[in-house]
Amino acid sequence: MKTLRVWLLLCLTVSAVRAEEPAGIRFFNGSWKDVLAEAKKQKKPVFVDIYTTWCGPCKQMAKQAFPDTKVGEKFNANFVNYQIDAEKGEGIEVAKKYAVTAYPTSLYVSADGDLIHRVIGYNGIPGMLTEADKAITAAKDPNPLSAMEKQYEAGTRDINFMRAYLTKRATVGMPNGDALDMYMQSIPEADWATDENLKLLAGNITSARSKAFDVLLQQQPRLMMNIDLRELSRKTSFALSSAIQNDFRRAVDMKDENQLDAMLISNTQFQSLFRKPTKEMLDATANQYRMRFYQQTKNTDKYRMLAEAEANRLMTTPIDTIKAKDEAAYKRFQQQTAMLPDSVKKSENFQKSAQMMERMESNQVAGKLNSIAWTYFENMVDKNDLMQAVKWSERSLELSRSAAHLDTYANLLHKTGRRAEAVKYQTEAIALLKAKGEDTAKYEETLAKMKK
Repeated sequence: MKTLRVWLLLCLTVSAVRAEEPAGIRFFNGSWKDVLAEAKKQKKPVFVDIYTTWCGPCKQMAKQAFPDTKVGEKFNANFVNYQIDAEKGEGIEVAKKYAVTAYPTSLYVSADGDLIHRVIGYNGIPGMLTEADKAITAAKDPNPLSAMEKQYEAGTRDINFMRAYLTKRATVGMPNGDALDMYMQSIPEADWATDENLKLLAGNITSARSKAFDVLLQQQPRLMMNIDLRELSRKTSFALSSAIQNDFRRAVDMKDENQLDAMLISNTQFQSLFRKPTKEMLDATANQYRMRFYQQTKNTDKYRMLAEAEANRLMTTPIDTIKAKDEAAYKRFQQQTAMLPDSVKKSENFQKSAQMMERMESNQVAGKLNSIAWTYFENMVDKNDLMQAVKWSERSLELSRSAAHLDTYANLLHKTGRRAEAVKYQTEAIALLKAKGEDTAKYEETLAKMKK
């Protein structure tokens, strides 16, 4: 009888402990090396949530999906789960290793660190569960990418292997531009534009300065006109855009303005697929890229010259003109969505879209001014520069009084010695975030520094 009582007490204790465990995903704490070792110990692949602190969809996924019971059951049973910030510590190298450029990115890797499956973005709980099933299936693949890599490095180049190899690399989002060039050289040029090969090109293109880019660019109008090829058209369009962005990142890394110029030519070709851009549109796009280039390469003088011109242009645009553009954009939105069923119009996503469209031009102008003002806060020390940035920030608040814009204004005020006002506006930013149920930790940390 005593033994029975002890056994019952033990069962109740274990049940109570399990009841106290969170229902959602349990994340492993430790280094990247530690999580791979744990995966090897448990004989499971690793699910890696790669996020940034500023990423809205990352926060949405963390809030909605990670605490969900079904998500927890699926992921805890099949993966060792891990989270890492792409902009801090080991996260920088992990993101670089797996070519992560968008957030959130969900990686599924083997215990040896080999990539099994990749998902970019957050598509809700059902989508997350579906992708987890794909990863579970991919983990059982008898011929994984790691094995094919060894074959490729050993010199295997027959057509069937290259096609399978490039397909697998495209599937996991790890394109190989050199292998793609070899494959294109080994098949007739007339076959480059088959639908099957266009998928391979779209999945492996790494630069706009390539034959693959020219082929995709040439074929894109045909794909866009064929409703049956809509999904392929979407993939090729995304591939063209990604190749251009890769070239921009390379130009920044090498601090090479000639590469930047070449990238801008490619971007003009891409933009022309959808509508003939005016000179004003092309100049505006080029200026935005050049500003980003000078900002990221720390060329303060050239950045200042373009930033001031852009900010002054935005500041001299009358508020009435901006409001008129808001109204015109919202009217177009209403016309385009008039035939949608009420069930769609009442959805949360539609309501958010409608709110954005009501103030589209205001938000865009405010966002541009805020971005320039924030860059000045981060990089400028001259008081005249900072005072200009304060004025730009004030105009951004006139157009869109968001928490992010208030945060920029508060930081600029603090840097220019207006500490009491800085505290006031940072407090307002925090209140706005709390009203929306959003995370305020970073803003609270800034406020604490302002009060010292």
